[in-house]
Amino acid sequence: MAALCLFVAGTAFATERPIFDPKPGAQLSLERELVDTSGRKLTLGETLDGRPALVIFGYDKCPNLCGATQQAVASDLKKTSLRPADYRALFISIDPDETSADAAEAQAEIASAAGPAGASAWRFLTGSDGAGAALANEAGITFDRRKSIDQFVHPIAVIALTPSGRISQVLPALTFTPRDLRLALVEASANKLGSIADHVFLFCAGFDSSKGQYTPVIWAALKASSLATALGLAATVLWLTRRRAR
Repeated sequence: MAALCLFVAGTAFATERPIFDPKPGAQLSLERELVDTSGRKLTLGETLDGRPALVIFGYDKCPNLCGATQQAVASDLKKTSLRPADYRALFISIDPDETSADAAEAQAEIASAAGPAGASAWRFLTGSDGAGAALANEAGITFDRRKSIDQFVHPIAVIALTPSGRISQVLPALTFTPRDLRLALVEASANKLGSIADHVFLFCAGFDSSKGQYTPVIWAALKASSLATALGLAATVLWLTRRRAR
C-alpha cells in the first residue's frame, strides 16, 4: 500500500482518508495543460514527448513524504544506467495555488541526488486551473486540503506511465529499488528501453503488489513444480517398496 502523507494537527483529523486506487491501464488525459518551471504551458502529451515516465503526485511545499520520495527516486534512477534522455520523471503538484517558482525551487532540491545528467529527465509541473489535481483523480488518487494548517492529506506513490499516458505499474513510496524503477520504465516503454536481460526477466517475472516489487514468479513456480515432482517420486518409490514386500 502506498504511504500516506497524513498531516494531523491535534484532533483535527476527522474526515475520511483520501482514496488511493490507481489501476494499470487507466488513461490520463494527454491534453491536460500544465505549467513547467519556466512558466511555459505544455500538455501532458507534450511533456511525455513519446517517452515512458515515472510520475509522482504531491505538492511542492509538502513538509513530509513528497521531498523524501523525490530524493529517493532521483537517487535510484541514477543507479539504473538508463539514459535520462529516454524517459521522464514528473512531479505534478495537486495544489492549484503553487506556481512555477515553487516548482523550480522544489526541482533544485533534487539536483544533487539526480546528478547533472539525471536532472535533465525531471519535470516539476503545476496548474493554476487544478489540472494537477484532475490528473491525480484520473489516476485514482484523491486528497483532502486542510486549510487550517495549510497542508494536504494525500497518498503518495510512483506511477509508471506509458508514452500514451496509460498507467503501466504502481510502486509504493519508499519501498522500491533501482531495479524496480528500471523495470517499471522498461515495461512502460513496451520493452523499447532496457537490455535483453531486462526483457527476459520481465517475461519470467511479475509485479508482487503485496511487496511492491518485481519478483521472479517463474522461479517460485519451478520450485513448486520441483517439489511436487519430488513428492510424487517419493510416493511412487514408497508404493513400489511396499508392493515388493508383500
